[in-house]
Parts: sequence; structure tokens; C-alpha cells
Amino acid sequence: MERSRAGAFGLAAVAVAAAVALSGCEGVAPPAASAGGTPASSSAAPSPRPTFAWPDPALVVVTTPKGVRPPLDLTWATPGSLQDQVAQEEGVSLEEGARIVQDQELMGVFTYDVQERFRDSFSTSHAGDESSQGRPWVAFTGTVPPEVVTVAEQQLPFPVELRGGALVSSHRNGVVIDAATMAFLTDLDAPEHGVALGGGFDATTGVVTIEYSTDLLSRRPDADTEEAVIAAAQGALGWDAPLSVDLQADDRDPRSTEPAFWYLPPGWVADPAATSIEVVVDSPQCASGVAPGDRMAPPQVDVTDTQVRIAVSTYIRKGSQACLGHGTSPLVVDLGQPLGDRQLVDVNGALEERGSGPGGGLVTPSAG
Repeated sequence: MERSRAGAFGLAAVAVAAAVALSGCEGVAPPAASAGGTPASSSAAPSPRPTFAWPDPALVVVTTPKGVRPPLDLTWATPGSLQDQVAQEEGVSLEEGARIVQDQELMGVFTYDVQERFRDSFSTSHAGDESSQGRPWVAFTGTVPPEVVTVAEQQLPFPVELRGGALVSSHRNGVVIDAATMAFLTDLDAPEHGVALGGGFDATTGVVTIEYSTDLLSRRPDADTEEAVIAAAQGALGWDAPLSVDLQADDRDPRSTEPAFWYLPPGWVADPAATSIEVVVDSPQCASGVAPGDRMAPPQVDVTDTQVRIAVSTYIRKGSQACLGHGTSPLVVDLGQPLGDRQLVDVNGALEERGSGPGGGLVTPSAG
């Protein structure tokens, strides 16, 4: 049940994210003392920084639902619909899937309304996690406004966890991460594109996250980089909030690979005596512009009496990846013995139901 409840409010998060994106960019004042954490002085020692504990159980209100669910409309609950997809994902009936979607919509309307009415204290919302026993939650700076408790109990037919004590409101999330990312790039003397791949600002806990690629960096970020990021984020907030930084290097993971495809270059002619062949590798996954050759794993070669089966793969890059064009890369594959009249097989292409692109899965060479 927790999994269903946690997954039931995805649309609510989308609605709130849209509301935050459309909201204004007023200045953000420091939260009251009950919000937890003491504003850090800019002249304080850079490490260690104050630990900000959240959520504070004393500032959490679990609502007692008095709302009534509207009649369930199954008109749109057809095969392939959102209701059907949710039902299959959660392993429940179509009617239950439709009810989950209905709850998503109710929660989305509620959180949007709360964000608009209490923009000075609204921080963020969440679909629900283990700490809330799967209940969706909404976070506020300071204590939870009593009006929010009343509205939640009257409008919603399910319990919601209202959490006080968030570090900052959500007004300037985008401005904060933009300022932090620019400070990160400036400190490392890095290009504007191809290094910072993602990240965000958790307004509830004050954690600034930056996912980055090491490919274009001449050095790794250090404590000075973190200090620069924090100073920039504090400047965007307008006060010395006790922030922390989580820098996540987007290095390739040598233990994890994903399938890639290969095909023969134009004009290729089979040589029965050849003990290696050069192929062109195409990786369909997003990799922020990094070519397959820069993240190539050793190819797997299986030679039988009639076939040479070749499987190529690329290392998975950590973190979110931008879908920039990365082209193809040549690869010399050692066969271990003469090709002869064997058929060449792109293993990943043959297994890919939607086709492998230029390789087509199977290649039959003209041997000599």
C-alpha cells in the first residue's frame, strides 16, 4: 500500500513544479526560529557547516480527512489510458487505478492552491516516502499555517502530512541553482556547456546539488569550489542560509554498460584471411555529447563454425544526461582467428525488437 500511495501523487508534484516555475521571484526572508537551523555568518569557518535536521516531528501535522471523493468517472479508463497504466504498474484493478489518478488530481489542485495562497511559507511537496508512511506531504517554513490544515482536511479524502520547519520557501529555486551552477563553472574555469549536467536546490533542507561531467575539466572541484557555490546560492536567496553542497561527478561506471550497435563502414569488403575487422559503433543512449569511442567497453566476440557474433556496449555515465548529438565511433574488433566465410552478427541489433538502425542486426559478408 505504501508503494501505491507513494506513486499515487506524481501529478501533484508536476502541478506544484509548474506552479513554482510560474511564480514570482520575490526576495526570500530568513525563516522564523521555529523553522530550524541558525543562519550562518558569512565570516564563519567554512567547515564544518551547521547541520540542518528536517523534518522536525514537533512541526509535523497529519491531517484527519473529512473530504469526500467525487463519483468515480470511468469514461476515460480505457486500455492504454493513464488509469490503465497506473493499474498495471500497481497491480490493482482498473477501478482502483482510476481512483489513484483521481487522488493525484485532487492533490495537484490542493498543492497548487496552497502554493499560490501561502507563497511566503510554501517550500515544496512530495508524493510520499517512508518517513511519511507513504502519505503525500507538503512542506512550509516556520510552523504549518492553521488555514492549510483546515483546507486539507475539508478538501482531501486521504491523510496528508503537513511539515513545518523547511529551510526556505520555493520562490527562488531556479535562481538559486542558476547562481550556484555559474559559480561552480567560474571556479573551475569551465565552459558553460558540457560540464554541468543537472542538479537542483532542495528548499526544505538547503542542499544544493550539481551533477557534472569530468570530461572537460582540468581539475576537480574542491572545498573552495563548494564555498563559492554556497556563497552564490546565499546571494540568490538574500540571506546566509546554512546551505550545503552535494557535487556528483558524472564519471563512467566501469561495472555497468548499456547496449550499443555496430555496422560496417561504406565500401567494406570481406577478407576471409582477416583476423580483425573495423566497425562503426552507434550508441542510442543520451550521453551529453560524449562519443561512443570515449566510453567504449571491450567488445564481446563469440566465433562459431558459421558466425562471428559481436556485441558492443558503452559504459553508463552517472547522473542525468543531455541528449546532444554524439556521432559514431570506429572500433577495431579482434576476431581471434580468420573470418573465413562466416556470417557477421550484431548481437544487440539482432535482439533489439525495434531494429538497430544502420546495422540492421545481421550482416552477411561477401567472403572473397
